[in-house]
Amino acid sequence: MRQTILSGAVAGLGLLILPAAPAAAQILRFGAATAVVSENTSSVSVPVSITNPGAAASTVQVVLSPTLNTATAGADFTFAAPQTLTFPAGSATSQTLVLPLTDDALAEGAEYFTLRLQNPTNATLGAGGAEMLVYLKDNDTAAPTQSRSLTLSYMGSYQNGAAGTNSAEIVAHDPITRRLYVANSVGGKLDILSFTNPASPTPLASINMLPYGNINSVAVRNGIVACAIENANPQLDGSVVLFDQNGIFLKQVTVGALPDMITFSPDGRFILTANEGEPKSDYTLDPEGSVSVLNFAGGVAGLTQASVTTVGFGGYNGQAAQLRADGVRLYGGTAAAPSSVAQDLEPEYVAVSADSRLAYITLQENNAVATLDLSQSTPQWVSLRGLGTQDHSQPGFSLDASDQTPDVLLANWPIRGMRQPDALAAFEVAGQRYLLTANEGDAREYSALTEITRLGDAAYVLDPAAFPNAALLKNAQVLGRLNVTTKTGDTDGDGDIDQIHAFGGRSFSILNATTGALVHDSGDLLERLTSTDATFGTIFNASNTTGTPVRKNRSDDKGPEPEGVTTGTLRDTVYAFVAMERIGGMAVFNVNDPAQPRLVQYVNNRSLVNGSGDQGPEGIVFISPADSPTGQPLLVLANEVSSTVAIYGVQLRGTVTASGQLRPATALHLYPNPAQGGRVRLSRPVSGTLCDVMGRPVRTLRQVESFETAGLAPGVYVLRTTDNGRAKLVVQ
Repeated sequence: MRQTILSGAVAGLGLLILPAAPAAAQILRFGAATAVVSENTSSVSVPVSITNPGAAASTVQVVLSPTLNTATAGADFTFAAPQTLTFPAGSATSQTLVLPLTDDALAEGAEYFTLRLQNPTNATLGAGGAEMLVYLKDNDTAAPTQSRSLTLSYMGSYQNGAAGTNSAEIVAHDPITRRLYVANSVGGKLDILSFTNPASPTPLASINMLPYGNINSVAVRNGIVACAIENANPQLDGSVVLFDQNGIFLKQVTVGALPDMITFSPDGRFILTANEGEPKSDYTLDPEGSVSVLNFAGGVAGLTQASVTTVGFGGYNGQAAQLRADGVRLYGGTAAAPSSVAQDLEPEYVAVSADSRLAYITLQENNAVATLDLSQSTPQWVSLRGLGTQDHSQPGFSLDASDQTPDVLLANWPIRGMRQPDALAAFEVAGQRYLLTANEGDAREYSALTEITRLGDAAYVLDPAAFPNAALLKNAQVLGRLNVTTKTGDTDGDGDIDQIHAFGGRSFSILNATTGALVHDSGDLLERLTSTDATFGTIFNASNTTGTPVRKNRSDDKGPEPEGVTTGTLRDTVYAFVAMERIGGMAVFNVNDPAQPRLVQYVNNRSLVNGSGDQGPEGIVFISPADSPTGQPLLVLANEVSSTVAIYGVQLRGTVTASGQLRPATALHLYPNPAQGGRVRLSRPVSGTLCDVMGRPVRTLRQVESFETAGLAPGVYVLRTTDNGRAKLVVQ
């Protein structure tokens, strides 16, 4: 027998009657979390939708959020007061709010404003749908002006084997032998190229580095090739291996763990390595970072293990709290076994002052630069300074922060970008020394310590007081895809994030080398330059991986990732060259006024449609006219991913200014000075004329790095070089 059970007591029958199912709640939400509109559009339409409309009308207020706005109501758009939208009873039709826009004539980045739904009647607000961000794209900003006072002309690229099985990370040039030496870490080789014809380098030899460990970097001076070699067990001490110009082994000495970069001092007395000292992935072994200084005054014959001084950071071990307060990032190790300061600091790159007295070292993961005094019998640390952060909320420091928006949206956000430079260069202007840094950024990613996460991840909790629009910020088309660190940003120690710290500055910086003060930061210039480039704007912020470039797929990470820098002087102008690892190519700047560099040119040789051309630039070498095999200044760029070495000719236009005859191409120093007989060493190889105090020539020099003073009468002499360098010599 079929039985029906009803709810409620039915009089006289005693039957149970169930209540009718409640009607579904009316839900109101914005039609999308974001909208993008050009400012020269007359208005923007903002839809609000309703689901499950009820028997009674529903209403909701739309208000302008008091936070998360860079566009200004009344100037950029019109929104005078909260507005109420009404949804008729039973109607599922969306309501649309239309806001008029103002097409101003200001050149500015993308701006935005945030709308919020509140005070609904006969409805509730949908989760995650109560806020909407509207981007306003500027239509007045022009591409940065390139002066082209210097022009780089692509001459060609040499490929040292198939990409993926070989690499070209660092390149070194020797004017004496007219050769290039290429660090090929993927292939485990030192590649040697003839550079007699710069337009067409030819291979001479390829030296297997695996018997020594593996090559990370290379430097060369007067036919002596020095290679930085990591141990087969990277946590153990590495080595410096010396070869002759043909790749014949000469000598090997031990240095610190994981030597990542190597250089000669300008006077040739020292060879230095930056020993990164990275830990094992599980942190069971964490070697100390260090810098090794090889006394090379006696040349190859005089070099022994006793010539090597490895300088660690043990003296800073008791200063962790103060260093953190000064902006040095210290966070390595595990909760059970945190790294010491000496273990945490990881030297990345070394540059040496023109007088060879000071070395400057970047500590990339630590966002710091250290200074080492080489003039002491034992090298001593002079300073260790944090480099601070970019404030991306400020004008001139915008960024394109999402790979999920089809438009380039260089906007200001409440983000701090940690500079974290890779390469640096030391240069001088008007007697003052400066440092140029490539603010690439880097994260530690090990099995026992991974500091990188997406801002939108649920575990990355934003402080509600600092970020009242946290849910909107976490949207993928806002900041949700941005890679950030979990190790810093909790300024009050309560477990949530008070400052958002992203990796890299997407910029280059110029620092006062003596004080460490920031003289200039390029801010958003590199992203503005590449996004507006007539050719390469189509692959803006593309990765350097082989295959078809994907526009903006690095916007959520570190953007263009400036990685390599160098400087060079031509006529009366100091130029800075900045290579961008991801989109590729390099930008050139006039830095005669270090506080206000001027953009000269951007060049790139990457394919727009496939994996051909030069990809992943890293090492840069500037070759002066005196050192060039053709007498023309050249620029050589090592491209890691494509495994190519690109050569550019440098052409100048315009006239030499009056000051141009007084400024040397690179600072020139003589040792010893005063001289008391014997040989005088030069800080760089030169050609020129040695004159007496009356200006009469007494010696002609051709590509020398030293000369004999025997036969010179006591007195004052002036060395004038072919590249406008000058140095005074006193003979006693």
